[in-house]
Parts: sequence; C-alpha cells; structure tokens
Amino acid sequence: MSTSTLHPAVAEYLQKVRRAGRDLPRERLRELLADLEEHLSAEIPADASDEQARESLERFGEPREIVDAERPESGARHERRGTREWAAIFLLLFGFAAAGIGWLAGVILLWSSRAWTVRDKVIGTLFLPGGLFASAALLLLAGGQAHKEMCVSRGNAVLRCTHVASSGPSTIVSVALVLLALTPVLSAVYLARRAA
Repeated sequence: MSTSTLHPAVAEYLQKVRRAGRDLPRERLRELLADLEEHLSAEIPADASDEQARESLERFGEPREIVDAERPESGARHERRGTREWAAIFLLLFGFAAAGIGWLAGVILLWSSRAWTVRDKVIGTLFLPGGLFASAALLLLAGGQAHKEMCVSRGNAVLRCTHVASSGPSTIVSVALVLLALTPVLSAVYLARRAA
C-alpha cells in the first residue's frame, strides 16, 4: 500500500517502528512493517480524524514495544555476554601483543556477535585500534625524554659536543596521553556494559 493512502498518523507510526527496528534482520523488519501497515490501514481509514487515529495507535502500543516483541527473548539472552563477547573484549585489549593477529581476531568476533549494535562495534573497532599495546607504545614514545646534542664550534671546527635531555611533554600533552591510554579500557568497559 502506498504511504499516500495512509492516514498521516499511521505513516508517522510506521516510520517510528522502522527506526526502532533498525537492528532487526532486514527481512523480518520488512515483514513486520507490512503486517502493521495492513492492520493499521484496515483499522484507521485515511480520512479518519486525528483523534480516532491516535486512540487506535495507542491500542497498538509504542513502536519500541512492538519491535522488542519481535526479538527472540531466549536467543537474545544467550547471545549476550557469552564466551564470544568476552573473548572479543579481551582480544581487543590485549590481542595486539600477539603480532596484531589477536586484536584482528577480536575485531572479527566483535563484528560477528549480535550482542552489540553497529554503533557499539564501530566504537570497539575505532577507539584506538590495537588496544593497550598501542596505548603503551604511544606513551613510551611520547613520554620518554628526548636527547639533544649540543655542540660548541668555532668557525668550521667543532670544539666539543654534549648530550642534553630535552624537557618532557607539556602538561596538556601529558593529560592527552593519559586519556589516550585510557581509551581502550573505557571502550572495553563500554562494550562489556552494552553486552550485559
């Protein structure tokens, strides 16, 4: 049925269901929307008053509740916080130590799990790729004292050279480095909470 033959409140309701069900399998969402459209168009004619449409839609329930009813409860519970999810979180944090292959395996486990939304998976993948190993490497590179060589010369002849430690990173840079080091830990905590 075309949305132009639907009551505007019904069309808006179906849009809310579509947004709420973005994480459902595409075919399942399509079937749900088709069923709803059929029932709603039969119950709410296009020329119904806004009051009648609102009352009928309230009987159908909130779009989020309708979408939640389409999720298999037992399957969703078993999907969440299983071995795959904990392994993904562990490998995202520590997997880079295994020549980076562990971290890559963590990313694969993350994306193959249904316990997280696409947004969660993007956060787990992109918030400092490499996990704690990459954070530690960045801290060591930036936090270590750099040495400069100071030479005294007269004309073209160099009289003597000494090694002088340069000042470390500024306070702002130090705080930024600490925050950068915490990023993989925070994203791991985020993923663990989202999978709960």
